[in-house]
Amino acid sequence: MTKLIRLLTAASTGFAFAAVFSLAAFGSRALADETAPSGTQRNVAGIVAHSGGRTVQVGTAFFVAVPSQAFPGRSFVYLVSARHNLLDDNRNPRTGLALTVEDSKTGAMREEPLPPEGKWVLDPQDEKADVAAVPFIAEGASIAPIPLGSLLGGDDPLARPETGAQVYYLTAATVGVKLSRFEALARFGHVSVPAPAETEVIGAGLQQLCYLDGGSAPGFSSGAPVFVSAGLRFALWGILEANTSLNTDPVFSGLAGVLPAKYVAETVKAMGAVQDKALRGVKKPD
Repeated sequence: MTKLIRLLTAASTGFAFAAVFSLAAFGSRALADETAPSGTQRNVAGIVAHSGGRTVQVGTAFFVAVPSQAFPGRSFVYLVSARHNLLDDNRNPRTGLALTVEDSKTGAMREEPLPPEGKWVLDPQDEKADVAAVPFIAEGASIAPIPLGSLLGGDDPLARPETGAQVYYLTAATVGVKLSRFEALARFGHVSVPAPAETEVIGAGLQQLCYLDGGSAPGFSSGAPVFVSAGLRFALWGILEANTSLNTDPVFSGLAGVLPAKYVAETVKAMGAVQDKALRGVKKPD
């Protein structure tokens, strides 16, 4: 918690705000026709590294908006991913990571440098959970953060979807050759294991994971936001974990792990509270 306070108090000086995104604007249609609501398709980004003159995607991340209590009508925007995406095979911080986002003017993919792993904030209630977040605003990027109220388990840590409920997760990609553009790729499936169980995640140790079916998930999709149909709306179910020990067990063939959204909620709520405290008494930005 001390680290969290130190990092976020420093980040609060001159911190940029974003407009609060409502559930209505974010989208509310269920996924009966297996279409990803358009409001969710601008919250995802890719994490890339450069090696041998090539750009290699090593993971996925997404944006979450937390309403400010100090400045009603404004919200903090945080970038969230699986922590192991920020570490190499020896569990050391990766260097030279960048985030791929859509340029709001051209629609093309562009890169924004990412801070090292030590600048990211972990879940203050469980620092071993495979989640990390950082205040992040990419000027001129086309993003639509997930509202805090759209996180399943954000208010009730025991909330979980029904077995068989429809889900989808998003990854970021560049499509086209001469006229390349950003595209959010959606992959669909269903809830297979709604209650979390202890599972080994490669590079992250033991984690409490739920499971979805729908085919094997590519490694770079770890950190992707997973959405679940919940009646007439959808919610963030959690963070995709593509590489788990169960991937080699034929009984679990075709399943992918999901770190419940409650870990995301715990992390970004704590971050918002610290930054609100640091900003009290500061003039509201225009």
